[in-house]
Amino acid sequence: MVARPTAAIDLPMKALAWEDKDGKVWLTYNSPELLQERHGVPAELTSKLDPVGKLLEQAVE
Repeated sequence: MVARPTAAIDLPMKALAWEDKDGKVWLTYNSPELLQERHGVPAELTSKLDPVGKLLEQAVE
């Protein structure tokens, strides 16, 4: 957030796990790549968030 203050709108990372009417579970979250695109956060900073996405994916498996 220091590098790009506008990124504060998307940080901390949030996730939504939800089940559709057919019983399929979905996970929705803003990826670190989105922070690069939307706010111009350097890749060396957003790459530190990659483990969060992997952990979220594992949580809904």
